[in-house]
Amino acid sequence: MNILIIGGAGYIGGVTAHMASSAGHNVTVLDNLATGRRYNVPGNATFIKGDICDRDLLTGVFADNKFDVVMHFAARILVPESMEKPYDYFQTNSFGLLNGVDAATMTGVKNYILSSTAATYGEHDDMPLTEDEQTQPVNPYGWSKLIAEQFLRSYNITHQLQWAAFRYFNVAGAFDGVGTDYPFVSHIVPKLLVSMRSKQPINIAGDDYQTPDGTCVRDYVHVADIARAHLLAAEKMVAGQELNQPINLSSGNGYSVKQVAETFNKVTGADLPIAIGPRRPGDPAQLFASNNRAKKLLDWQPELNLEQIIKDHYDWYLAQQNPNAPAE
Repeated sequence: MNILIIGGAGYIGGVTAHMASSAGHNVTVLDNLATGRRYNVPGNATFIKGDICDRDLLTGVFADNKFDVVMHFAARILVPESMEKPYDYFQTNSFGLLNGVDAATMTGVKNYILSSTAATYGEHDDMPLTEDEQTQPVNPYGWSKLIAEQFLRSYNITHQLQWAAFRYFNVAGAFDGVGTDYPFVSHIVPKLLVSMRSKQPINIAGDDYQTPDGTCVRDYVHVADIARAHLLAAEKMVAGQELNQPINLSSGNGYSVKQVAETFNKVTGADLPIAIGPRRPGDPAQLFASNNRAKKLLDWQPELNLEQIIKDHYDWYLAQQNPNAPAE
């Protein structure tokens, strides 16, 4: 396949670019390098530095190439920042996606895959979440992605664009030398690595929730499993299978914060003490999703467990401490 990966110098996009390239596909990466890193782009991929808000640039890229499928990862992703700068989030996540979709359809591209988010669901009590749950985002980040999904639905109606929107939660791990960088330091596994480096305890916010061990349960999936789902979807769409719906990429049951902390200590040998603090306001006890739709449509489910997620992330982290690691 000829694949355009928008945002392919970032974390998940970079892993997907490496996996696609290794599978023999022709990969073109478009990225403005605002948070992506040039060294995340596979050596045999074509790289174009550009911004999805530059409509003329996108039109030219699509006019000069013939892509079988577009994978769209480029986005702003920090929820607190979205509360402070909503315009930036709608401009990039919603209208940047619209620029890509419009340029694609005007040049005959038939297949488009969006990296969406579980933030489109908002707050729900019943778990696991399914794609049929009402979408009621509680922040501009979630709304910006939900609007992007609606643009895809609209272009399916007007231009028969085939699409899929993958909703996922916490992505961790590393693959083929690509791991997390800014702005992922706020996620739990990178935060644990910071605790290890500074020899600080692992702080858990509350252990009195109605969960098996009292700590919050969240959904974690290995970045390689996420990338694999994108390739499976692309292959099926190019072969003529219609998806045209949001699809959860999730574990199906989740892991507790305590499980993550204990597994981290086991894998890394860090033996960091676990400190229990007060609950954080607004933290739901459980947040995880069903992956039944992904199983049915893509024959996909996670293959790598929590221990492998942390091991791969830790190995990547150690490699970054090497003074010979690639510079930005």
